[in-house]
Amino acid sequence: MEELLYNEFEPKNFFPSFFRTSKAVLLSPRVFYQGMRTEGSFLNPFLYMLCCVIFHVFVFGLLQRNFGLMFRNLLLGIAFPLITAGFLFFIVTKVFKASGSYETAFRVNAYASAVNLVTWLPFVGLLFELYRIYLIVVGLSAGFSLKMGRSLLAIVLTMAAYIMAAAVIGHLRGGQ
Repeated sequence: MEELLYNEFEPKNFFPSFFRTSKAVLLSPRVFYQGMRTEGSFLNPFLYMLCCVIFHVFVFGLLQRNFGLMFRNLLLGIAFPLITAGFLFFIVTKVFKASGSYETAFRVNAYASAVNLVTWLPFVGLLFELYRIYLIVVGLSAGFSLKMGRSLLAIVLTMAAYIMAAAVIGHLRGGQ
């Protein structure tokens, strides 16, 4: 079990750790998430997520040549995992009565950002975004000891909350 913990990102050993973590999350998510610490520090998962988001924004921005879009994507790429972790934590702990922490939900989302390394690719980006959902399902299942179905339902409810929030914001802005 101790060996699995070394798959988590360690900034002190940046490149080998980043590669090892990305490979573990993308190719062996069950093993990775089962060995993931559920508490300890937000910093390493946050830095991992930040690196994945910056890589995605940089490559996508170079392809699009739109610096406004790059800035927007950077802000959203950082904000959404933090907000999503809050929604998921609330649903998992209050609706499904699982025990765990916000940090666990954040870690699951932060490490699922590994898909940002490939979502900029034309045509396959959408498939990898769907794979992100699978990664979060697996991560929630392992981190909160939930059945996969409940983890998926938590994500569906989170997506529904985002859709309702977008509808309300759109309505408040006058449908613009």
